[in-house]
Amino acid sequence: MTMRLQKIGLGLTTVAAAAGLAFGGAATANAATVSSAAALGASADGATGLSTSVGTSLSASEIAQVTAAVQAKDSLVVVTSVRKNPDGSYLVVGTKTDATVTYQVSADLKTVTQLSGPGA
Repeated sequence: MTMRLQKIGLGLTTVAAAAGLAFGGAATANAATVSSAAALGASADGATGLSTSVGTSLSASEIAQVTAAVQAKDSLVVVTSVRKNPDGSYLVVGTKTDATVTYQVSADLKTVTQLSGPGA
């Protein structure tokens, strides 16, 4: 009877370990997918570390177009963040000669304005 209980215990331990691996693996796979999606947007224009604001849905193409609009205005800017505003315009944060710069880009990408002051 003791041997039988040991086998049952070993069987339950094996099932629990397998379930932990399955659920843990699924969580890890989901995290990898989210990271890969963010990396895809970041690498589309060659700028590593590029991020978008949470809750926005910017495609890699859209990020590249906004980045190009800012860099057409000032080629020394390295874009680090792009956020789409509710009105369709974009708030872009970047660096230029080790200083943080912020730009407002119109929805049609034709007007790029450098912002200044607190929070800019």
